[in-house]
Order: sequence, then structure tokens, then C-alpha cells
Amino acid sequence: MTDDTRPVWVLGGGGVAGIAWEVGILTGLADEGVTVTPEATLIGTSSGAVVGAQLTSGTPLAELFERQRRGVAHETSPALGLLHLLRLARAQLFARSPEQAARRLGRLALAARIDDPSRQRRTAEARLPNHAWADDVDLRVVVVDTGTGASRTITRHDDVPLVDAVAASCAMPISAAPVSIGDRRYMDGGMRSTLNLDLAPGNGPVIALAPSTAAIGPWARIDKQRAALGTGRRVELLLRDPASRRAQGTNVMDRSVVPALVAAAREQGRREAAPGGRHACGDNAGTGSARLTPRPSRAVV
Repeated sequence: MTDDTRPVWVLGGGGVAGIAWEVGILTGLADEGVTVTPEATLIGTSSGAVVGAQLTSGTPLAELFERQRRGVAHETSPALGLLHLLRLARAQLFARSPEQAARRLGRLALAARIDDPSRQRRTAEARLPNHAWADDVDLRVVVVDTGTGASRTITRHDDVPLVDAVAASCAMPISAAPVSIGDRRYMDGGMRSTLNLDLAPGNGPVIALAPSTAAIGPWARIDKQRAALGTGRRVELLLRDPASRRAQGTNVMDRSVVPALVAAAREQGRREAAPGGRHACGDNAGTGSARLTPRPSRAVV
């Protein structure tokens, strides 16, 4: 058992809409005094990797919110059609492990003909206000090896450009080309799990933002991943509320919904953090910020 009791923020995947929702939620929490403290560990998967990199860029959260509220013209990734979704689903049938499922998905990713393979990196560059890893923040980006199916968590110590790590974590098979890092090719970290809650290190409190609860297999279900962290660990899970779901609609890659969604998510964040809301917030003495300290509610898992 590790003695690392630092808080962990787990930022899940959910497309263009997931970025907007997470930025909005975090802004609403900050409005009520709940912020990501400097000592926290951040684990980002897919759109959560984008948000994690944005948070650690030195850009004020209010500016990140405004970037979303003004619209995201740089988002050009197409939504997957029904046929492509069925191909992804079929590749996962009867898989006995996350690695086996990911290897099948990796074969699809490697075989796909992508008209503009460089689009993935350009989009990552446009999403990030700073292209360098922060020296003083523990940001971890989840990617999946297309060949072995194994997940990898990339940090600032791995000598991998931040843009490449984020681009790889968002490289959805069939829609985007895998990203080469060293002699390996990597795809979306969501091909292991859209949240990757069980990768939270240490034994400190965990706050997880989950714009999507989709599970590739039984191992990716949130309840299974929560169980892997142990019963004695405090974990709080934030999901989209009805207003955020209405603002998002059904297409997570639809950039037109971003201004309304980020505003709805900000209001949700305020409600979650406000006194008497579903989630309680406690001040961090002497830091000038706050840490989420869950009280019993249906979102504490």
C-alpha cells in the first residue's frame, strides 16, 4: 500500500462535447471555491487528456471557459457513422481481456485509410494553449498500443512531446490515424476505458469527471474499476446532469453544441459544489484553494 495521499483528478473521454463539459464543470466548481490543487495528480484519457493539458498549461480556467464559449472552429474531426460504430463494437465481441479487445481495435486502426493523417496532430496543437509539459504538475496521459493492446500512461518524464501524447490519446480507430511515438503506434486511451478510473495512483481521494460511461467490456465498467481501488478509498464521480445531456445532444463530435454545453456544465458545477448540493466542498487550510471532500451521496462510489 502506497503512502501517496495526494488527490487525484481522473478526466474521462467523451469527444468534443467531453472537452466542453469538463471545462464547464471545472469552471463551475472553481466559482464555488473548488479548484485543482497544485499537488494533485491528473489522469487524462482522450478528451480528458486535452483538458488535463489545458489545465496545466498556465492558462487561467476562465480563459479556457471563454475559448469554449466562443466556439471551437478548430474542431474538424468527423463523427463516426453507424457502420463504423458497428465495426468497432464487433471487434470487441467475446474479448476476454482489455488487451485482446484493444489488439482487435488496433488492427482496425492500422488498416483504416485516413485521408489526412496529419489532422490529428494539428487538432491537438490547436486545442492546447501551451505545447510544453508543465514542470511542476503530475499530468498523466493514457494511450493504447495498437500492436500489443497494452495501455501506457505518458508523463513529462518520458521525453514524449505533449502534443504527440494528447494526439495519441484522442486517436479514435477508423476516424483518426494512430500516432507514432518511438517505434510504437498508439491510439485512443478510451480503447481501454473511457474513464480509466482504476489507474488512479496512491490512496488519496479521487474525483472523476465522466462525460461518458460507455464500457468496451466488463473490465471497463465504472463499478468494476471503482472496486479495483479498494473499499476504503474515497471516490467521487461526476456525471452529466439532465441539462448538460440536453445541451450536448447525441453527437459527441458536434462542435456547434459547445457554447451551450460549456455554459450548462458550468451551472452544473456550481450546483454540485454549492452548500447543500449533492457534493460538498472543503477548504484547504492555508492554500487559498479548495479540495473536493465528498459527503455521502449517490455520486460517492
